Amino acid sequence: MPMAQKLSSKAMKKLDTLTEAKRKWDRVHSLVEMAATQKTGQDMYLSQMRRAAEDVGRVFMNGGYGPLAGNAKDLALLVKRGGSLQHKLRGMRELVGIVFAAIERAEKAVMDEERAGTAD
Repeated sequence: MPMAQKLSSKAMKKLDTLTEAKRKWDRVHSLVEMAATQKTGQDMYLSQMRRAAEDVGRVFMNGGYGPLAGNAKDLALLVKRGGSLQHKLRGMRELVGIVFAAIERAEKAVMDEERAGTAD
C-alpha cells in the first residue's frame, strides 16, 4: 500500500487558503438559501451576504486567486444592485455554484502540480 506523500509548504499554504475560503463560502451559500426561503426579513440576510462575500474575496485575493476574488466581489455587488429579489437570488445561486466549482478545480490543480513536482 503506497504511503501518502507529504505536500510542500507552498502547496499546503494554497490548500489552507482554499479550505478557509471554502468554509467561508459555505456561509455565503447558507445565507443565500436562508434569504430565498424567508417570506420577510430578507434584508438582514442581504447585508450579511455582502459582508461575507467581501470577506471571501479578500481571502482569495490574499491567496493569489484573483478571478475567484472577482466572482466573490460580483456577488457582493449583486446584493447592492436594484431589481427584484428573485432576480438577485437567481444570480447569487449561479455565482455560488461557479465559485464552488472553481475552488474544487483549484484544489485539484494544486494536487496535480504537487504530483508533477515530485515525479521529477
